[in-house]
Amino acid sequence: MASLLEQWLALAMPMLEVLFFNLLTFELCARRRYSLRYTAGVLAAFTAVFLAAWMGMQALGFPVGNGQMTPLSFLYLLPYKYLYKGTWTGLAIVMCTCWIYTLGVLTLTIQLTALLDLNGPWAVVAVESLLFLASLTVFYRLALPKYNYVLQHMEGAPAHWNRFIVAENCLWLLLLYTMHLSFLDTEGKVVHLLAVLLLLTVIYVSYFILYRALLDTDRMVQLEKAALEDPLTRLGNRACLWQDLDAMLGEQKLFSVVFMDLDRFKQINDQYGHMVGDAYLQHFARISAEILAPRGRVYRFGGDEFVAVWSGVIPAAILQEIKACSRWDEGAPCPFNQVSIGVLHCRPPHRGAEKILQQVDQLMYRNKLKKQGGDLRE
Repeated sequence: MASLLEQWLALAMPMLEVLFFNLLTFELCARRRYSLRYTAGVLAAFTAVFLAAWMGMQALGFPVGNGQMTPLSFLYLLPYKYLYKGTWTGLAIVMCTCWIYTLGVLTLTIQLTALLDLNGPWAVVAVESLLFLASLTVFYRLALPKYNYVLQHMEGAPAHWNRFIVAENCLWLLLLYTMHLSFLDTEGKVVHLLAVLLLLTVIYVSYFILYRALLDTDRMVQLEKAALEDPLTRLGNRACLWQDLDAMLGEQKLFSVVFMDLDRFKQINDQYGHMVGDAYLQHFARISAEILAPRGRVYRFGGDEFVAVWSGVIPAAILQEIKACSRWDEGAPCPFNQVSIGVLHCRPPHRGAEKILQQVDQLMYRNKLKKQGGDLRE
């Protein structure tokens, strides 16, 4: 009985080791919903059921050793979906990648032990352990940060793109699994070992290319965003305003342009200092953007001047809320010195963006000089 148990453990140990490192790498890649203890307990219980099924299939004469049960590993998606955050698609991407890593190590192990004429399942366990220990550090320090970067950017990607990544991962896993099975019943050869290494290299190079493509795209987006964003207020800058105005003019629709100039802003800088002056601009930018958020956007035109574009005719109540700035006291750096506003309703056929901005600017200054007369509109 003891010898049978020892024989079974010797056969099961390579698979148990693969399962352990697969669960470990998944843990490193995914985000847990629950505590580590609870997650480990659920996975241990599921693995016990998995092993019981493995023993039953072995007793019935099914070929279940040396990674031949890899397709059944997709059953782990069930506990993964419960225990970890993410969609089915995202978790499938993580799982496929982890199984490519662990099955790759197992395939290399079998080829190395056959090539070196190391007989017995315990030799497989020993070589497999060495390969896992040697590669896990590399995986954790070099591959994992890049892989997590890809996963984070995949969350906001279109569904068809995610499905493509799943299909690609499944294809790589299928190719590796097919190669693994085809080499099981043959003598160890250097060409087999090199073929496995080549396939694994191609797989990880493809991951690195995907990482570089996403990284370069992200950098381009950030550069484009920086070119159209005011660094102080995080509003759109003058270039962004010009771009959006051109788009509005092309649509030939009615819209409103609001030019806003902060009153006595120099006094804020002189009295409180430029740091408070910057906070003053940021505070007004945030409040005005919140007020206009339903159908409008605010831009920093320059200095203490702001421009807003509103789809349609901007309501008088919105203009009054901006002038009153009733939310000002919520975290304000200093008292509010009011704002002068000019409003222009732009009806098709439109004039050019430069002409519109010149006209609404003049309206604002006329209102600034005649503050008590209210806003002038066209």
